[in-house]
Amino acid sequence: MFLVIGNNTISQKNSLKNQKVGFLIGALTTVNYFGIGSVEEAEENSFLSVNNKLGYQFGMLLKSEFNKKVSLETGILFCRRNFQINGSTLNQPDILKDNSDFGFINYSFPVKALVYVQLSKDLYIRNSIGFNLDFYASAVASKGKNFYIDHYSERARWINGSISGNLGIEKRNNKIGDFYLGGEVNISVSSIAVTRLKFYYDGLLYDSYEPIFLRGNYFGIKFKYYLPKEMEEKKVD
Repeated sequence: MFLVIGNNTISQKNSLKNQKVGFLIGALTTVNYFGIGSVEEAEENSFLSVNNKLGYQFGMLLKSEFNKKVSLETGILFCRRNFQINGSTLNQPDILKDNSDFGFINYSFPVKALVYVQLSKDLYIRNSIGFNLDFYASAVASKGKNFYIDHYSERARWINGSISGNLGIEKRNNKIGDFYLGGEVNISVSSIAVTRLKFYYDGLLYDSYEPIFLRGNYFGIKFKYYLPKEMEEKKVD
């Protein structure tokens, strides 16, 4: 009986030694690739465009290392995508124009397979591919600064999925922890929001636009830090 308990304790300690707790902070950039470009629409009296702005992401990670070349990473992340709406009339674009900002929030649970290519003793190229289970917070609405734009975005669905791929550099250090810097492409399985727009071009008169289905794809620059193994071993002891 004592032997079984002892073996279980050793096995749990070894399992914990192969896991690292980490933290992520990242910026979602405004590149015009991977389906991230602006959406432009026109009606009889007005023109509108929806453009990506700089967004951000942060959260906690758990990395399980099988060996020096393969790992599995999970976690929970907060993500805010930011957008800007620009609009103007077709007849007087320099006079009757407006803009509005809004953000769309989701909570993400990633699962990624990590593969490493060793460059030196502690330096690795890290590739990963995986999927995310995304939960969207709520609908959002906004008005233009000049009150010409009327905007409302509702979540297309409560739960969605996305596929992501990463490429970066990881520096490992047993005493101070591991550091990672790289890029990520995230592609949503389906639309994240349905955006409805109106543009008031003359008092109470307005153009009503067909719904825009926002894809929510993004390219991000990510920085990750993982606690050192020595700190985890002290917690186990």
